[in-house]
Amino acid sequence: MKKMVFFLLLLLFVLLFPFLFSDEGMPLSVLSDTFAETDTAHYPVIIDTYDAAGAPMQTTFTHPPARIIVDEVNALETLLILGQGERIVGAALNTSGVSYARLQREYPEEFAKVAPVIQNTIGREQAVALQPDFILAWKASFAPRWYGSTAWWQERGVNTYVIATANHVLKDATIEDECRFIDDMGRIFDRKEQTDALVREIHAELRVDEETMRGREQQTVLVVEVGEGDILNYDEGWVVGDMVRRLGGRIPLTSKYIGEEELLSCDPDVIFVAYNDAYGKRFAEHFFASVRFNSLRAVQHGRIYFVPVEYVYTPAFKTLDGIRAIRRGLYPDE
Repeated sequence: MKKMVFFLLLLLFVLLFPFLFSDEGMPLSVLSDTFAETDTAHYPVIIDTYDAAGAPMQTTFTHPPARIIVDEVNALETLLILGQGERIVGAALNTSGVSYARLQREYPEEFAKVAPVIQNTIGREQAVALQPDFILAWKASFAPRWYGSTAWWQERGVNTYVIATANHVLKDATIEDECRFIDDMGRIFDRKEQTDALVREIHAELRVDEETMRGREQQTVLVVEVGEGDILNYDEGWVVGDMVRRLGGRIPLTSKYIGEEELLSCDPDVIFVAYNDAYGKRFAEHFFASVRFNSLRAVQHGRIYFVPVEYVYTPAFKTLDGIRAIRRGLYPDE
């Protein structure tokens, strides 16, 4: 009986959900308190983003979001760095990974304001119950079995932002696209001073690196993740592929997954292995310690480097760390 009452109440909430928002797209209950200290002169802000199908779209922010749902580590870290922890009403990420523990350690005060942190994914019913006014996520999260389409939320006054460097929204993602994400977050939350400083630092580092590496012999590189099945290959269409290219390397393989024979046949000068958690790192270390890979040049010369996945996939505020990790691997004697 109690379960029936609960589901009836939930159904009623879903039906009434579109009417719980003001014309500005925010829950009425938070309008009076949220913007008291906001510099309204910064708004409105029009942001170019993508819909659930990966098609370009625009969304307008008339004020900073007050009730945010966010997916994945680097997007969450970006909001923590920008001081938005208290506005996050739901965060979905791997709570058993090393990245989760790192966020707790590096941003203890801001991270403590986030509630709740949910393992891996948030379903649409759960998202509705959180009453967001902004959802920041990968395109894959706006699938029917998770949040549902971006259009469904936009029709109900909830702004959405699809991170362009994930899920191959962009066929050829670049460092500039990551800088654009950083800039977008600065504009949405009126934190341009912070985000402009990071973008300048990224550009300055790249100018120095590209000048230093000019004229050097090009090295072949693989950036992979290994698991129980095939080997996931990051080709030059990902942000890390652009990092490798701009630092004087080349990723010769283009398929999403490669087998052991293809890895051996490619025989790259350098291999970067991305990992999600401590178990993933141990698994990858054990994988490449196998005698079947002894013929690889990268093994013989000690040029297999293990890097956290957030350095190479949608890195956001970790973009500099990613660039520096790739540079150290390509030029260990510098």
